[in-house]
Amino acid sequence: MNLSCRLLRGRKQRAFTLIELLVVIAVIAILIALLLPAVQKVREAANRAQCQNNLKQLGLGLHNYHDTYKTLVARCGGPDSAANYLSGHVRLLPFIEQENLYNACVTGGMPYSWTADTFTPYQATIPTFLCPSDPARNRFSATDAGHNSYVYNVGDNTPGWTGFGEEPRGPFSNVVNKSYRFQDITDGLSNTLAMSERCIVRDSQASSGQFIKGGVVGNNSSVAASPGTPHTQNQPILCMATIGTGGQYQNGLTYLTFTGTTWVDGDLVFNAFNTILPPNGPSCNAGGGGGDNLVPPTSYHPGGVNVLVLDGSVRFITDNIDTGNLAAGSVLSGPSPYGVWGALGSKDGGEVAQLP
Repeated sequence: MNLSCRLLRGRKQRAFTLIELLVVIAVIAILIALLLPAVQKVREAANRAQCQNNLKQLGLGLHNYHDTYKTLVARCGGPDSAANYLSGHVRLLPFIEQENLYNACVTGGMPYSWTADTFTPYQATIPTFLCPSDPARNRFSATDAGHNSYVYNVGDNTPGWTGFGEEPRGPFSNVVNKSYRFQDITDGLSNTLAMSERCIVRDSQASSGQFIKGGVVGNNSSVAASPGTPHTQNQPILCMATIGTGGQYQNGLTYLTFTGTTWVDGDLVFNAFNTILPPNGPSCNAGGGGGDNLVPPTSYHPGGVNVLVLDGSVRFITDNIDTGNLAAGSVLSGPSPYGVWGALGSKDGGEVAQLP
């Protein structure tokens, strides 16, 4: 037997022990646990940047539309009575590089917005209309309307059903086919919000304990007023009281599941927000789908929401922005009682508040 063979036979064959293997696995698990938050933070930063870019594109679309037609888009309306409830997003399509889709809508006759299950153009998924941080951005089924994350500012009051009730104080009207010009925004374009985010409802069916970020409390006696009427004193406070635990509403409430489920429909619960309750606060509706809406913007970005200002800039508004006196009741004219947040919603309140 030569020397090399003797050396091999004399050397012990050593493998990992079970304890060593468990230690290695534990070290790997600790490293993953340390790295995962950083990875998630980087992913959210990218999503937030993409969301801001979407709003910038919508801002450019609004300005180009105004340059062309000398007015902003109507938040709700259409070319005839059959299309009266189409959202402003439909009019914006040619100005956000979706002219072919707009032409398909026109060619198809622009039917009612709730015909998405039979009208293919309304089923289109448009990335510019979707926040990448929203887990519910994909449609529930192949025949659903394309979802939507961005909604229009109706100001610091609570208009009722589209076409009825009080006129919003924001730059986007509640009256069918009514729109405003830049010169109507006397508070200044740089001090007035145009659009913000609204989270898409997570489930196509109402359920107990609906998530605050996507659901709306509807037809609830504790927050209700007569449909189509201004909200009353303490109603915003009562709506805030619907908050439960774990990011959900209290159990036993009735929920609406419209929010964000279509970019086509121009009714308030689909495509509007107001500046009364703070960002990421609860949403309440007294009329089952239209009347007396308290609908703040919501998002999955930690600590606040992205907003599009009428001058075309995009800012981040925190959840703790000043909301003034939530017991003030409805406001129809003059400075907003809802602090800086309310002032940013009104187009002609005469406030001196500026973006924080």
